[in-house]
Amino acid sequence: MRKIYFVCFLFMLNGLFAQKKDKLYPIAAYEKVWQEKNSDVRLKMIKSIWLEDSTFEDPSASIKGTTAFNNVINEFYKKFPDAVLTSGVKIVKDNYVTWEWKILDSKNNLIMAGRDFARLNGKGQISKIIGFWDNSATLSETDILKNLEADNLKVVAKYYECLFKTRDFDAMATLIEDGAIYTQATGLPYGGTFVGFAEWTKMFAKSAEFFDLQIEKEPTYFSDASKNEVIIYFTINCKSKKSGKNLSMPISEHFDLKNGKITAIRPFYYDTKQFAEFLKSKK
Repeated sequence: MRKIYFVCFLFMLNGLFAQKKDKLYPIAAYEKVWQEKNSDVRLKMIKSIWLEDSTFEDPSASIKGTTAFNNVINEFYKKFPDAVLTSGVKIVKDNYVTWEWKILDSKNNLIMAGRDFARLNGKGQISKIIGFWDNSATLSETDILKNLEADNLKVVAKYYECLFKTRDFDAMATLIEDGAIYTQATGLPYGGTFVGFAEWTKMFAKSAEFFDLQIEKEPTYFSDASKNEVIIYFTINCKSKKSGKNLSMPISEHFDLKNGKITAIRPFYYDTKQFAEFLKSKK
């Protein structure tokens, strides 16, 4: 008799576990939705667990429907393209599930944290999500931009060191995004548009045929993290290999960055025409 009761008890536990597991399925799918960065793919995933009258509310949005929810996530990734979402243990009560979550950047710095409450409809779909932000753990947009600005400045400073100090092109290559674009003034003997780091190195080698360079004044850095831009201003002193003459000239270089890598560089010479004539002149 005891054996029969024990078997029934196990059967009941398995049933409860299965019910809990079924209720967690739409939540697991919901988290995968947030991790998907392709908008079209994500919308298809949303439609599997979200209804046109399902709602999402948090301090940043209050929306209804699949497309509107997809747009919320699109806007999120515009602000935080390298965000990584993690979540804690799920607690199930009737048709409700709650859990804590965190959003980190690619360097594991905390962007924000909070707790979500989900109401399920019993058919594997979510009818409502309410998100609460933990303000004590959430970085302000100003703080986020400061962190991004610091990271961008470090990348550009490392690039500058590799190019002008150590000549370490292997280390420099790790800072450059695939397909990055370097645009030199067409009036220069090594001018043009160079796509990809392999083409950059050819341009650097070509420029070295015309002059030897020393840094006369170390760079000053300017940054706009909201646009992922860094500008540096410095002064070079060049010795022409054709004429043996020297020329001092200020230069600014404009860097575009994405996810911690350089995607484009555009140098501006104080007087490009004078610099080009200096490189071409003979003794």
